[in-house]
Amino acid sequence: MEKKLYKRREKNRAKDFVHKLTKEISREFKNYVHGFEDLRKKNMFNYSRTHNRRIVKMNWKMITSLMRYKSRTIILNPNNSTKRCSRCGKINAPKGASYTCSRCGLRINRQLNAAVNLYLQMEGLSPSLKRFEELMKAWSGFTLTGDEADEDFNELKRSPRLMNPKSYESQKTT
Repeated sequence: MEKKLYKRREKNRAKDFVHKLTKEISREFKNYVHGFEDLRKKNMFNYSRTHNRRIVKMNWKMITSLMRYKSRTIILNPNNSTKRCSRCGKINAPKGASYTCSRCGLRINRQLNAAVNLYLQMEGLSPSLKRFEELMKAWSGFTLTGDEADEDFNELKRSPRLMNPKSYESQKTT
């Protein structure tokens, strides 16, 4: 009896947290359209017990459904979002946390690359070199820092890097 009560309490706490999170997001970004990947858990399992347990506990559908009645949302196809280059459109097979394009040489965080691809999909755009440069200039929080490779970090210096917004603001005030 106590175990069932504990599970129900934890589920209620999780649902309450998601309600508060989606409410805050919809208030903060009131007139925006929110895009969500149509993620399927069954395709994410592997041979790691810890990884599989984390996937089982995730409830992306609840977040999506709660956002649907609070804001405008679009469900996006996640197919090749981490494999497609957001600069030139070539599909590669990334390994690890960073993405390197074999065609244009872009080196970027794999999740950031997927986010750019999903944004392009939301807007109905296809990847292009010109569009990528325009997006990186227009989006705040990114900086382009030169054009040669930094061999020590195995990352292009010109690749977009997410900046801490608070440190960026403190630089502006001086």
